[in-house]
Amino acid sequence: MAHGYPNTNVPAAPRESLSTQTLDQLIGWLKDGTFKAGSKLPSQNELVEYFGVSRTGVREALQMLAVLNLIEIKPGLGCFVKSVSSEYIIHADVLAILLEKESVMHVIEARKMVESGIAALATERALPEDYWKMEDVLIAIDRSIQKNESIAVAATEFHCVLAEASHNAVLAKLLRSFTQLMAQAGKLLETSAENLAEFKREELKAHQDLFHVIKQRDPEMSRKAMIDHITHSETLIVAALKRAAEVERAALDTANAGV
Repeated sequence: MAHGYPNTNVPAAPRESLSTQTLDQLIGWLKDGTFKAGSKLPSQNELVEYFGVSRTGVREALQMLAVLNLIEIKPGLGCFVKSVSSEYIIHADVLAILLEKESVMHVIEARKMVESGIAALATERALPEDYWKMEDVLIAIDRSIQKNESIAVAATEFHCVLAEASHNAVLAKLLRSFTQLMAQAGKLLETSAENLAEFKREELKAHQDLFHVIKQRDPEMSRKAMIDHITHSETLIVAALKRAAEVERAALDTANAGV
């Protein structure tokens, strides 16, 4: 393609997260200056070919960029990057999560119902290799903390491995369908944390505590521990969404005032 954007391969993604991953990539291009203010984005056909996603997925991602005030869609002409502050672009991915607030809260509600049952089943059915996998993920979280990296994806993976320990393929697949929003919510918490290092350590301990409860082979204790775990996350997420909404509303007002 002749537009000079990165020649990287985009990995296949679960169907439900394609438009979100496309949005993340497009925001990344604006962040790194691949497409500057006033420049025209590739056509929908070109983006479909580049990302390997459906036209619907590309259209939804572009519409989200327009809602975020990052591009202007001109019928018959294409999509053009708007002139906004670099700080606003940096925080655009957080605002994208805010636009999915209802979905995030629905996932939390579903997780309480689904994962409490998963925890109870895993307590009864987990094999030694399942515990090894959980420990591997906890080690991965710890290593990410040591490297000053995000732990959002690794923390989400712990829940997926726990679901696999239930030895119910339907439940494991169902939980996998939540991972995109779960990881996004985790990144939002990291972004809004006053003390990021402390937040990560607390997250690691919370998952370690959950792991120890699961190993005690008490289904009802595990069920309650999972509900408490998710409820604590819910409290943090609600507070983070509120703070982020206030910050991003102010950033949007500033960006609009400068256009």
